[in-house]
Order: sequence, then C-alpha cells, then structure tokens
Amino acid sequence: MSGAQRSLFFLGLPDLKNLVCVTLTLFDEEPRSKQIKTCRELVLLYSDILASPALESFTDITVVMAIPFFQKGVLQAFGQRRGLQLGSPRGVFPGDLQCCLSYSLISRLSPSWNKAGLYLVSGKDFLSERGTQSAVSMELSTTEGQLCISINTHTVRLSPTTLEDFNLPPLVLRRFCSDPDSVLDPSSTGGTVWCHVLPSMKKGQIITISRQLPRDGPFRTYTDLQNHWNSLYGYRLPELPEAELVYCSVYFRLLGETLFTYPLSCIRLQPAQCCPRGDLQGALDSFLSDVRDRVQSVCGFPARLTRKPCYHTTSLNSAASAQVQSREQVNLTLPPPSGPSSPSSLLHLPDQ
Repeated sequence: MSGAQRSLFFLGLPDLKNLVCVTLTLFDEEPRSKQIKTCRELVLLYSDILASPALESFTDITVVMAIPFFQKGVLQAFGQRRGLQLGSPRGVFPGDLQCCLSYSLISRLSPSWNKAGLYLVSGKDFLSERGTQSAVSMELSTTEGQLCISINTHTVRLSPTTLEDFNLPPLVLRRFCSDPDSVLDPSSTGGTVWCHVLPSMKKGQIITISRQLPRDGPFRTYTDLQNHWNSLYGYRLPELPEAELVYCSVYFRLLGETLFTYPLSCIRLQPAQCCPRGDLQGALDSFLSDVRDRVQSVCGFPARLTRKPCYHTTSLNSAASAQVQSREQVNLTLPPPSGPSSPSSLLHLPDQ
C-alpha cells in the first residue's frame, strides 16, 4: 500500500578510478532552460554517459564517463557543436556519480514515468488522466561500490485543471471561449488563485488566463511549446484543437516580477492526492522492468539490478544490544559490520 515499507534494490557500480568527471559550461541568455535541454540531450544521445545540471550553477553540466570513452573525443565533439566550454577532466567523487545517476535515470525513464513533484507518474498521457494513476517515489544513494534504490509505490490522483474549476460566471466563460483574444482574471471572483505547476509542483499565483501565447514570449505556436516541454522534461503535452488551447500566466514570489506562461495541462489547483487503492505490486513490477531496460550498464560497465527487494527489519533489542547501539548507531543502508550480528535492525540482502 501507499506509505508502506520501502523496497530496496541494489545495482553494482564501476570503480571510481575507472571514471572521469568533466564540467561543461554554456553561454546563453536563458541559461536554465538551455542547461536542462543540453544535459537531457546528452544523456539520451549517449548511453555510456551520465550527466546532471550542476546544483550550484545555471550554466554548468556535470558529466561522468569511463576514461576510455572520454579519450575517444565524443564529448569534446558534442561540446564543440553546441558551443560549450569543457573543463579539465578530474576524478569522480561519490556525490558526482549519485547526482548524475539520479538525473540520467529519471530522464531515460520518461515518458513512461514522468516527474511530478516527489513522484514519478506512470504513462505518457498522464497529463490528461482524470482517474487514479500509478506512481513511485524513489531515493538513490551510493555506497561501497553499489547504488541503493529505495522505492515506494503509490496510487495518486493528479486530475487536469479545467476552466470550470475557476468558478467563473457562465457568461464570462462563454465569452472567453468565443473570443480568441479574451483574457480572464481568475481573482475577479474574489481572492488570490494559487496553483501548482508541473513538473516541480512549485506553488505560484495565477495572474491571467488567455487563449494566446504572449507576443513577447519565446514561443509562437503550441507546437513550439510541445517541443519545449518534450526536450526539457520528456513531457508529451496533449494534442488539442486550437479552440481548446488555454494558457496561464503565473507569478512566483521568489522569482521577482517576471510572469511565466504555462499550458493549462501543466497547471494543478491541488497537489497530488494519494489514494488507498490500486495495483501497487503491478506498479512496482512495471517500474523495475523499465529501470532494468534502461540501466543495463553504467558508463559502459555491465550492471545488474537485484531481482528481489530488501527491507529494513526491526526486532526487539536486548538491554546489552541497546547499550551498543547507543554508542554507535547502525546505518541501515550499509553492510553490517563483520563478526557476530546483534539482534538489532539489519538490512537483509537477498541473492541477486
């Protein structure tokens, strides 16, 4: 069930000594979008590369690969074609590998599994789904030459927003639908209208609703917007006739006075709701199948995900073992220390 014990799976990783890390730096007027697009393109183009947008910069991309792959000059040629600056190669830290693994895996899983806040939601048409949907939440950690993937399965409801949800008068809605140049102020019915925008589910304020893209914006057509969302996040925006296209201008307090335009299909008035029912085992099996299909190697080194899940188990502690644990807490994501095991919480690792 949703919220139940997490399933842990393990993936062997190559020795960091066999890998190299390089930073790509881009120069663009809209660095954040270009950074994500370039990083995603790199990950989807080369299966032997792992990459991630740098956490502390809107212009840098962290790339991890095997040393022989770097020596082939593939990354250098990619950077030259895109006008990117390549930093000097350096050793790989565990944090580099973990960040690049996480971003690369999520990118390669879409559109089968799509990021929506803390969830990965199943199905390329999830934006239009009005019923419940399968989803997973996933945490990655690297230690001792292996990747631990902690997975929890959920059934969620992430229903698309409609114009009727704004509680506008019927006459106003009819006028809006009949006039392509009409603009709505959703707060006119009283109070600020808050929303959550995909994929981050960040909270913002809807300022206006219109049927046209802003004339001073970067997109001229809905097709341009579809391509943009696909290249950024792997989202497949629904195919809609022109008469049904609706856009929202959203204000984010922490980002200044700039308004950001979103298609209505990527706006939610409520956060994702967890539901108690659903085929959670089926969702887990489907997700693992997709992960295995997309992670058959790590930087060109063969990799195999464990077949059976592992679980944290807790048993009653004796007074003696409690005293031992009080001095040194056991990290359950690490292998237990050598020697006789105490009846404390252990992580049981099944055969692969």
